Amino acid sequence: MVNLLAFPGLGTVLAAKKIGYAQAAVMLVGFFTATGYMCWIIYIQIKLLFDMGTSAQEFGEKRFEHWWIGVVGFALCLIAWIWSLFSSIQLLKENPKDTPLATVPPGLP
Repeated sequence: MVNLLAFPGLGTVLAAKKIGYAQAAVMLVGFFTATGYMCWIIYIQIKLLFDMGTSAQEFGEKRFEHWWIGVVGFALCLIAWIWSLFSSIQLLKENPKDTPLATVPPGLP
């Protein structure tokens, strides 16, 4: 179950719920948007750092010119994780108490 926390939607898909595909899609869009933004920021930082004609004020202005792209990417990732949490709670509530998932294996406290 811990491995499923890395990719929201996968546990819901494995539980045969089609809504998990939407969760996974939101997570992928958010992840690639946030990662692309971080790579772009690093590229801009290096480019501006080695441009000797850039003033300190211009450097400060251009660094985070498109900050909203990163915010959208991270927000989509957060939404996918929260959505996945609620889906997991719903799946646990739907699970009958007498199934093997609800019982503690022998030897565990």
